[in-house]
Amino acid sequence: MAVNLLELTKGYITKEVGLKISDLTQESTSDVQIAMLGALPGLIGGIMNKASTVGGVHELIGLINLNNEDYVLNGLGSILGDESRSKEFISNGLSLLPILLDLDLKTVTDSISSSSGIKSYSVSTILSICAPIVLSVVAKYAKVKGVKSVEPVRLTSLLVEQKEFMVKFLPKDLNTLWNFKELEDLNKSLIRNPLSESELEGKPLSRGMKIFYWILFLLILGGAFYGYKKLTKEEETVVVEDFPVGADSVGNSKGTSKKTLGQFVTRQLPKDISLNIPENGIEAKLANFIADSSVVVDKDIWFDFDRVTFEPSAANLSQESMEQIDNIAKILRAYPNVNIKIGGYTDNTGDAATNLSLSKSRADAVRRGIVNKGIKATRISSEGYGIEHPVADNNTEEGRAQNRRIAINVTRK
Repeated sequence: MAVNLLELTKGYITKEVGLKISDLTQESTSDVQIAMLGALPGLIGGIMNKASTVGGVHELIGLINLNNEDYVLNGLGSILGDESRSKEFISNGLSLLPILLDLDLKTVTDSISSSSGIKSYSVSTILSICAPIVLSVVAKYAKVKGVKSVEPVRLTSLLVEQKEFMVKFLPKDLNTLWNFKELEDLNKSLIRNPLSESELEGKPLSRGMKIFYWILFLLILGGAFYGYKKLTKEEETVVVEDFPVGADSVGNSKGTSKKTLGQFVTRQLPKDISLNIPENGIEAKLANFIADSSVVVDKDIWFDFDRVTFEPSAANLSQESMEQIDNIAKILRAYPNVNIKIGGYTDNTGDAATNLSLSKSRADAVRRGIVNKGIKATRISSEGYGIEHPVADNNTEEGRAQNRRIAINVTRK
């Protein structure tokens, strides 16, 4: 009888775990449950697709051999219930996503977001939590009892068995994305001609896997293991770092330090709205642009936030960011005809797919923060651009800091 990895994985997502995921994402338990219906088969399908090549099998076996499935599967409730451990767990899962899903990460995220109705950032968090769980279930059933290493044919045979379940439970758009024929062909080939360990080790690693191993090397070097591979904030390299930046002038985004923001001044807006803002900050530039009838809306004119920051490796707005978020909401309240777009950008450090996902999640977080201040959601759109549209040289730290930014474009006024 075929092993059903999907049902086995669901068994570890207890009611307690589901409630903790709901708390971490700030989404309702019912929405989280719907998202799980896409996340779990999406991750299993991504792993099956990954195992369609010898190189992919090599990478998966490398992850499985490094994995501590007992820590993950036996301690989920306590891990997710502890703030520090849950952040590390999610950070580790985030680094796994571009390896397990590769170029399909955005498609999977969008599919789940569309079917569940929750934000892309919440979907990314759910996928980041589920990735180590799914990998651990695969590891548990791919290993021969008492043997740490996994035979390629055992892994591909296990994954081929999942096709009948994936056909039933994968969202339609993902069923179209993957047909798993190449996995079946490779499995038949491995049954006839099993790969030796030396043949596997000779296969090249993907960029994402190299990054993962480099992070792991740094962790081992620093003695930073904590049960499951512990990814610290200082050593995270697959996502952007956090430096608030600003725009020096309209359409020409360059890093703005706090020293160049100028003194705080009182600014009066229509509808008796008053702002206390820095004279050279984004609020002043945005308000000037909106009020100047001689300047027309332009898709290439962006204003960079200068006092918005996030937690490393995440899209959670810091408390210090809320003052500027509140000011932007007040500007939109003063000018009710104005619509805006929030754009997220990163430098070119790390995995491009991961950076694209994080930039989108952070743009969504800013949009959500403004909407929570009472602004209609239909007036604000958001998009992540990842490493696209750099405004400075990525070969220098100063340039990379300028490229890591969140910006506003006025789409109607």
